[in-house]
Amino acid sequence: MHISTFFKNSCLVIFCSLLWACEKEQLPGEIHPQTQNAYQNIEEAQAAVEALYHLGYPSIALEADAKKGLPLAWSVYLSRLIESEASEGYYPDLHQGKVSSPKVQELSKKLYTSYFDAIEQADTIIARINDSPSVNVQERERLQGEAKFFRALNRFSLLRTFGAHPTTRTSSTLGTEVALYSLVIKDLQDAIARLPHKTFIENKSRVSAFIARALLAEVYIQMSGLPLRENKWAEATAILRPILASGKYQLLGHGPSEDLSAYNKLRQNPTAQEYLHTWQAKDGSSRSIFSFPSKAKGWSNVKTTVAFNAYEPSKLLQSLYAEEDIRAKDRQFFHSFFKVQEGNKTIFEVFNPAPYFWLAGEGNSLSAPRVNQLGVYRYAEILLMFSEALCQSEATVREEAVDALLDVKLRAMPHLNREEEKAELMALGIDAFLQKVWLERFRELVLEMKMGYDIARTGFYPSKVQGSTEIIFIPLTEVHSPSGGALPRNLRLPLPLSPTP
Repeated sequence: MHISTFFKNSCLVIFCSLLWACEKEQLPGEIHPQTQNAYQNIEEAQAAVEALYHLGYPSIALEADAKKGLPLAWSVYLSRLIESEASEGYYPDLHQGKVSSPKVQELSKKLYTSYFDAIEQADTIIARINDSPSVNVQERERLQGEAKFFRALNRFSLLRTFGAHPTTRTSSTLGTEVALYSLVIKDLQDAIARLPHKTFIENKSRVSAFIARALLAEVYIQMSGLPLRENKWAEATAILRPILASGKYQLLGHGPSEDLSAYNKLRQNPTAQEYLHTWQAKDGSSRSIFSFPSKAKGWSNVKTTVAFNAYEPSKLLQSLYAEEDIRAKDRQFFHSFFKVQEGNKTIFEVFNPAPYFWLAGEGNSLSAPRVNQLGVYRYAEILLMFSEALCQSEATVREEAVDALLDVKLRAMPHLNREEEKAELMALGIDAFLQKVWLERFRELVLEMKMGYDIARTGFYPSKVQGSTEIIFIPLTEVHSPSGGALPRNLRLPLPLSPTP
């Protein structure tokens, strides 16, 4: 070998060795270029994931705007099944079907921004935690599972609100609904694999595989309806079965008085065994500010801040309940009177139904809940999803589906004979049975604000037969507003004209 070549090669080896040594011997606190985005400890990673519990959908679900109302209620406002005393903001335009108005555009932008804030936070967590050697494998799996759950939840919220939307906040290209749903499904499957099958209490208030299963079932059911008709009913049935088989959840029973009904127990305890999870707000007003009409601001013994009634069931919605239905009775889901003290006199104030379920206490000792909490995915909803999915997947009325429906219905109407009701339901054709399930969803989940989504995916709207107590479902295309105008066909909001970066 020529001596100059040998010298050059030797210098190169020495230089590379020195460079490698410098990279290995980092100064204390210095971050290696390859791991500069890594979490430095488990506490930092947990704090990042904790933020997801207060971003996007959970934040929107708990928001109560004293001037405009409930942003999460946009679809039931648009369906005209829920009314509000709000005179400003988005409600008046939604009630009239004016989805392109500036105020509805403002709401669209708010929802779009909030959901993407959460998606981007989850993206960052998932990317950073993979490069975090300070977080052990078990914790990394759990935190990834939680982040993927929230990314899916907020992506699904975008889909139900807008339909097809950009895959990133500022992209000008829309993803197809099928492709976007695939992202949601993959995240939820990963979350189920990583999260423990524990209750809200057992899992120390963290999201678990059970709520991920419930959300994935709802995703499959939504995909199986309009506009996609993807036929994911069998998948929805299968993903729900482990919740039913776990024995960890149950429908609450009634106590000896109406004050101790199952619905009042659920009202007083948003972490009861019937709830799969509970959202909790750090601060802000609770939904209790909408539990009285605006005129109650002057009632001296009302012990909660009053804005206005932002969630009044329409006359049609009220008519869906049978007279004997416990849920329809005063001071269960809704209330319509209050004893007002005026000096030495007691006056009964009567008003249009307002949500009683969002108040704490009972009788005339009603107040805002001490903590702003919201129980989600009740076991009743799991049973109703299972009943519909099983019936649809097997294209026949199965006994399991009937039993699941009756568990929910007979809790509300315990005077009915189970065997007689069961025989009647088993004799129905599939379409007639599905309408019974839809009706029970409207009655039981009236406060979950999902009626608009149900109407959009089924393409059917509830209607009362004139001169009868019978409730049927008619095609959405045949439904008109009181003023004669047609309801929006897809019950969605338009994408914001100028989404924020």
